[in-house]
Amino acid sequence: MANLEIAHDILLAGPGFASCRQRVQRFFAGTMLLRYERLLVPEEEAVNGAEDRFGARLAQGLAANRGIVAELLANLKEEGFTALDDLGGLEKGYLSKILHTVAHLQDGFIGIDSRFYNLEEDSHSVSRELQRKIAADPGDYWILRAQGIIGVSGDDPLDALRTFEGRGGQDS
Repeated sequence: MANLEIAHDILLAGPGFASCRQRVQRFFAGTMLLRYERLLVPEEEAVNGAEDRFGARLAQGLAANRGIVAELLANLKEEGFTALDDLGGLEKGYLSKILHTVAHLQDGFIGIDSRFYNLEEDSHSVSRELQRKIAADPGDYWILRAQGIIGVSGDDPLDALRTFEGRGGQDS
């Protein structure tokens, strides 16, 4: 059996890696929007705000989310939805799911498409206020890589997503 692996970079504050990992695990255990069979949060993937690579990792995560939104909007445009008024004729199905995913990425609900998530502000971006806090006390902030794993039994890995809501358990 193969695995479908989905990675999320999670920004959060905390006194150290261990407490931040526990917080990330509690968050994923408590969210109804994502359920993985296993959740790995490896220490070697963690970046502290005091490290030189923190800014680049943050920028990469934000850019990845923007890229996903742009790709989803391009899909809608390809189908003829180019203005807000066009969305009134959007029927339930694949295209409405795309719009739903864009809304989640804009409003702060974590989902399978979230590459970066700001746990401090429940957001896919970082406010100016939080940017100032990070600059003032960088050692208090972390980006942890949460890797969700779903077992795939068939030939199509997307089948694992189609039954996503029925999945359970979390590991470290």
